[in-house]
Amino acid sequence: MKQTGGWRVLGRGLAAVLALAFGCGLTAYATDGTSLIGIGALQKGTAGAGVASPQDMTWVLLNPASIIDLGCRLDVNLEVFAPYRTIKPRGLFGSNTEESYDDNIFYIPSMGYSKSCGGGEWAWGIGLYGVSGMGVEYRASRTILPRLTLQNYDRRTRYSVASLGFGYARDLGDGWTIGIAPRLNFSMFATDMLTLKFRQADAENSIDTAYGAGLSLGFYKRWQRFGVGLSYTSRQWMTEYKKYDDLFFESMDLPQNLQAGIALDITPSLEWVLDYKWIDWDGIDQMAREPIKGGFGWKDQHIIKTGLTWYATPKWTFRGGVSIAFDSPIREEYVFANALFPAIVKDHVTLGFSRVLNEKSDIHVTFKHAFNNHMEDNGRGDLFSILGKGTEISLRESSVTVEYSYKFEMGGCAKRRMELQEQYEKNRGEGRF
Repeated sequence: MKQTGGWRVLGRGLAAVLALAFGCGLTAYATDGTSLIGIGALQKGTAGAGVASPQDMTWVLLNPASIIDLGCRLDVNLEVFAPYRTIKPRGLFGSNTEESYDDNIFYIPSMGYSKSCGGGEWAWGIGLYGVSGMGVEYRASRTILPRLTLQNYDRRTRYSVASLGFGYARDLGDGWTIGIAPRLNFSMFATDMLTLKFRQADAENSIDTAYGAGLSLGFYKRWQRFGVGLSYTSRQWMTEYKKYDDLFFESMDLPQNLQAGIALDITPSLEWVLDYKWIDWDGIDQMAREPIKGGFGWKDQHIIKTGLTWYATPKWTFRGGVSIAFDSPIREEYVFANALFPAIVKDHVTLGFSRVLNEKSDIHVTFKHAFNNHMEDNGRGDLFSILGKGTEISLRESSVTVEYSYKFEMGGCAKRRMELQEQYEKNRGEGRF
């Protein structure tokens, strides 16, 4: 296909994803705190691991340096996300109702396009992704105050962030690559949460928007059977939700994070990836400050991600992954304050497959499950913790992601995989194995 045809496909795809994203409210219920464990079917297939093993254009955010190996391709994703969260309010300040639950299903679209240039010496890419979010809609209030006045607020939150990333990667020589990806962010928020003045937020669950920017930096090096990668994402500075100035004392910035990892071809058909990720929730004052002072009391997260990719046949590929956080960002003494922001899941498993449709097109499907996590406020925190002692929350999640890939030109990672397989078959034919 000519380059103009590629641009035409990209333009139509971006328009479709934008329409779907805004139609779905850009709601993305996330799992590394408020961040998705991975974007798209391929990234989720190894539980978000793979900073040293690029697979598609979602890597423009995971590690912009690695897009050097993607060739020219278009990737379109749709995730069907099904979280199940519960609340049982207790304590002097809790409404002491029966357990409430929320099982609404949401849809998260994304797409990206990459282009390798200069004989593979540099590459660029662009993508639109749902990256972060959280929210609930319970049938009953968390606190007793609305019930005393025969009202039913303090039970809903909606928060979501979408990012438009522009990636550039440059080969520094000997296969070492550096990359940068400036990001533009769009966020929406709505809630009827109780404020520090012990009344409903003035905006009364109406939608407010915020805008922001940041960037990602990456390093990447791939040998024939081994790769290393490192990616740093800066703080994403956001404007304030002006409608909710009675709830937030500053903007809801996204935290900086660091992800480093390795990729190893155990055999020509089996690849193992292992990553470590750090998320700096402590660095965002709005998230880290204790609830009695207007924050949420969150702490940093340290996460291990690992996965296997098995290239079973020329047409079929299978993946599996595990993501384990050492802890949730929410402390036990701040459970009541975070009951409408229950980002507490820690452990995830993923399974997926890819099917080659023809020389240019692939389809990918991944299932993800986050195991149920249950927390109870121990009453040892601030005033909200003391008054809400015994409040219980839980969260588990499942999702299915479907991705379509169209490859205009084969990338370096695919070429290297073919060379390894051909060499393996040759050696086996000569009796070397």
